[in-house]
Amino acid sequence: MPALSADLYHVEQAPLAFRPDKAARNIASDPNRQHLLDRMEIRELCEGWPVYRDAAEWENYRSMFHPGAYITTSWEQGTIEQFIAASKAAFAEQKKGMFHILHRVTGQTVDVQGDRAVSKLKVTITCRVTIDGKEMDNEADCRFFALLERRKGVWGVALFTLLFDKDKMIVVNPTVGGFDIPESEVEKYPSGYRYLCWCEDKVGHPPKLDLNAHGPERDILYKKCKDWLEGKEVKPNLTGNDIIDY
Repeated sequence: MPALSADLYHVEQAPLAFRPDKAARNIASDPNRQHLLDRMEIRELCEGWPVYRDAAEWENYRSMFHPGAYITTSWEQGTIEQFIAASKAAFAEQKKGMFHILHRVTGQTVDVQGDRAVSKLKVTITCRVTIDGKEMDNEADCRFFALLERRKGVWGVALFTLLFDKDKMIVVNPTVGGFDIPESEVEKYPSGYRYLCWCEDKVGHPPKLDLNAHGPERDILYKKCKDWLEGKEVKPNLTGNDIIDY
C-alpha cells in the first residue's frame, strides 16, 4: 500500500481578504445584540436540515428554502424541487441496498450583514450502504454552507453547498470480517471524502469532486460567501468558477 501523504488533510487559515469584517457573528461583533434574533432564527432554520430530511418530512424541509433555491451536494445538484425529488427517489432505492443517509450536527456559526447571512454548520454525514454483500457505514465530517436572504421579512436559504474534511469506512457487523478497498482506487479522489466518493461511484452515482476542504475550492467558496454578504450576485458552482443558470 502506498504511503499516505502527511499533508493529506492540510488546514490553514483562509485569506483574511475573504473575511466579512462587517458581519455580525457573535456577541463580540454584535455587542448591542442588534442581530441576535436574526442569528437565532437562522440557526433554527438551518438545523432543520438533519431533522426534516432524515425523516422524509418534505414539506417542513422545503420551508427552509426560498423558491428556486439551488442545492449542491456530492451526489446531487439542482433546485430545491429537483433535490427533494432526487431525495425521495434515493429513499425508495434504500430497499435495494442503496445509501441510507443520516446527519449529526455538532456546531454552527452565523454571519449576518443586512438582509443576507451565511450559516456554517458542522455536520457528520453517515451513509449506510451494502457493497459486495457487506453492510458498511461511511462517516464524513464536513461543513454545510447555507447562503440566506431575508425576503419580505422572512429568512430562507437561497444557495447551499458543503466542504468535506475527512471520512472513513466502518463495517457494520464486526463478525462479518473486513472488506477490501484498494488504496489505488481511493487515492484518486479528494482527500476530504475519498471513501464516500468511492462508495458513490460503486453504486452508480458519480460524485462531484470539487468539495474538498483541503483544496482550492475552499477559498473560492469563502470569497463567494463574502461577496454574498456584501450584496453581490453569486451563482453556483459555489466551489468552482462555472456559472450555472437555474
